[in-house]
Amino acid sequence: MIGITAIIELIKTGFGFFQKKEQSKADLDAKNSHEQNEITLEETRKGFTWRQGLGWVLTFIVFYNYVVIPLLALCGVLLPAIPLDQVWKVLIILIGGS
Repeated sequence: MIGITAIIELIKTGFGFFQKKEQSKADLDAKNSHEQNEITLEETRKGFTWRQGLGWVLTFIVFYNYVVIPLLALCGVLLPAIPLDQVWKVLIILIGGS
């Protein structure tokens, strides 16, 4: 009988440990998200930042590929396209995705 009680207590302790670990991870994620929001707000107050500059450059690259190249191709001027797979990834991260 004592063996079964000890095993049940051990299982309860193990579940409690994992629940606390998951809860602390969620708290840490919420704290990191809040801190990142504060950093973003502070950078926005400063005016033009490197993030905004990077956003403008990447947006221009997308504009170049989808608007400038086709328009100039209609006029007979052929320009090389810039690969967009990495550009899209960085733009999504800048917008706030993961």
